[in-house]
Amino acid sequence: MFSNIVGSILILLGLVFLLYPETLRRRLRGKAIWKLRRYFFAAALSFGILLISIGWRYEGLLPKVLMLAGIVALLKGLLFLNSKAVETVTAWILERPVLQLRLFAMGQIALGLLILFGLEG
Repeated sequence: MFSNIVGSILILLGLVFLLYPETLRRRLRGKAIWKLRRYFFAAALSFGILLISIGWRYEGLLPKVLMLAGIVALLKGLLFLNSKAVETVTAWILERPVLQLRLFAMGQIALGLLILFGLEG
């Protein structure tokens, strides 16, 4: 249920950012750095937990590598709380041309579809 809501929100926001990429740029400019730090922390934490759960569920080398990447993502999420990395990443995204912002939006739509349809089983 929760994954359906999160996946749907990601898809809807991805569609908005795909159609209106300047909206993404305005949202990032308007947010305070502390609020962006929380968003990056939540994203890294979610991504890390997702990778660890995938690695835990399956056997083999690739799932264990994904599990290791999940642990690194968790640690990086903790570093986002007190570092200048959020400001650097935000400035980098703000400098990107419109085409790359649309590519980010398509990636967000793809992630929403993966969450929506990949976590049903």
